[in-house]
Amino acid sequence: MSVQPQVFDLLVYLIENRDRVLSKDDLLNAVWNGRIVSESTLISRINAARRAIGDDGDQQRLIRTVARKGVRFVGEVRRGAAPAASTYGTQAAMLVPADRPSIAVLPFTNMSADPEQDFFADGITEDLTTALSRIRQFFVIARNATLRYRQPRPDVREIAATLGVRYIVEGSVRKAGERVRISAQLLDGVGGNHIWAERFDRQLDDIFVIQDEIAVGIAGQIEPELGRAEYERTRASLPENLGAWELFHRGMALIAQRTREGNTEARRLLERSLTFDPNFAPAHAAIAWSQAQDCFFKYAEHDTKDILDRARRAIALDDRDALAQLALAWAQTFNRQPTLAIDAAKRAIELNPSFAHAHAILGRLLIQSGRCREGLEEAELAIRLSPFAPNARQYLNVLAVGHFYLGDDAKAVEFARQAVQAFDTWVPRMILTSALGHLGDSVGAEQERIAAEKHRPDFSIEQVQRDYLVFDERCLDRLLTGLRGAGVPER
Repeated sequence: MSVQPQVFDLLVYLIENRDRVLSKDDLLNAVWNGRIVSESTLISRINAARRAIGDDGDQQRLIRTVARKGVRFVGEVRRGAAPAASTYGTQAAMLVPADRPSIAVLPFTNMSADPEQDFFADGITEDLTTALSRIRQFFVIARNATLRYRQPRPDVREIAATLGVRYIVEGSVRKAGERVRISAQLLDGVGGNHIWAERFDRQLDDIFVIQDEIAVGIAGQIEPELGRAEYERTRASLPENLGAWELFHRGMALIAQRTREGNTEARRLLERSLTFDPNFAPAHAAIAWSQAQDCFFKYAEHDTKDILDRARRAIALDDRDALAQLALAWAQTFNRQPTLAIDAAKRAIELNPSFAHAHAILGRLLIQSGRCREGLEEAELAIRLSPFAPNARQYLNVLAVGHFYLGDDAKAVEFARQAVQAFDTWVPRMILTSALGHLGDSVGAEQERIAAEKHRPDFSIEQVQRDYLVFDERCLDRLLTGLRGAGVPER
């Protein structure tokens, strides 16, 4: 790919000064020798520099715009010549973000006898690359850099070394009649071992809808697996030996445990990551997330204004980070602004449609606002997208609450009991107590009330009204009526 000299000079300047944000004046002095150029000219050159290294203005994986400050190169430079077969033919192909998990999606293989199905396999590859690229916590190699790796292909470790990535995704497509089977697997590019594999079977009604659905589904399952793999990769290392991105992933793994101790330790690691980069948006978002989680489970009290300020800071630093938008949804929840919280959760999904936890949080918000059927659809989608993620156990309780408010107490009991088996807290015990109260099962309701008191010794109508956020009065009334029927005291 040819690059204009001015664009090349800009790229070199950004890379050489990657330790700081460069202002417009910095760029004009260094690249244009102090000449004044139009804003549109400057933007077009920055966009051209991004294209030269497989980046773009939406993803900003390597060249990031910092609102009201300037731009910064956020990648790691690996010295040495680029691979001979490089798509770009320059050292730009060897640039990958520092510490951030890097992934390449290899062309999916058409296993059918029909060569015309190649286009379907290519479509899956392209859509999956796009879906993964929307996850800001990961660096995804542009598809045109992987096109050469069709069958036969070299060892996965050789591919990873050539592309400079840590993980490889590969898969196959097999069509038989009106059905299609897509297999996908995530591989460790260093050791070559399997991390995750899954198979998807679909009826071919609308081929493009199926293509998009499968890509989003694969991305939704890969995301938590990558987070888990990053945690395992760094678990034996001391925090002082880890970089900002590695500390972030370790912190997120601790938050996923949903314990008081995990949240506290996560914030310590995340604050340390901010000493490397105070403008590291994901760390700010994760801190807000952990604080909101403390408030939800009543592990600790945090000023809701602090949570909101932290989430807003993350968005100011990177308004295209889905995690930051979801942190804002959490913050607005505890600020008792459900409409704003729902809007933020929807924005997170818009930025990353495969973000299962965003669908679950949106489902919870809709249900607690009385829009139960809409909320159940979102929670069910969250489970389909990521059935084995650490947070998936929480989605069962969202289903329990939704069915409970709709009056289906038997189904609410079924889902709440599954939730308790996976993650026993006072919230599903409260739903069980109230649902059994409505069903007239006094013995079962009494057992659940006692179990809830083990988590919350002050379990009472007053405590529920104070600590459990319900935005729809009819939903709250049904909850409290069942609790009173189960013999839960007023105070």
